[in-house]
Amino acid sequence: MNKFKMLSLSLVAAMSFGVSANFSSVQAAESLVPEVSVASDKLEYSTTVPRTSTTSMWVSVAHNGKIYSGYIYNRGLAYGDTNKSYFTGTLRVGPYAPNAIVEPEEL
Repeated sequence: MNKFKMLSLSLVAAMSFGVSANFSSVQAAESLVPEVSVASDKLEYSTTVPRTSTTSMWVSVAHNGKIYSGYIYNRGLAYGDTNKSYFTGTLRVGPYAPNAIVEPEEL
């Protein structure tokens, strides 16, 4: 009876290790279908310009065949160079205008 219990428990343990190994290989597999996400329509952009007190500026940048546009903001003096200002921001893909005024709809 003890041999039967040991044999059945070892069989269950061996099967559970085999199943977990199969699940881990499934989780680690790469998707063959490329996924396009909303995050791919954004670009983190940074640049340095001659020293200025302007708080923001509009930029348009071509990257990987797309045009990214948006405001970047003054983050202060560039590290190591007091004659330049450091600007950063998130740019988005699309036909955006820097001074688009949205009029509220009248009821």
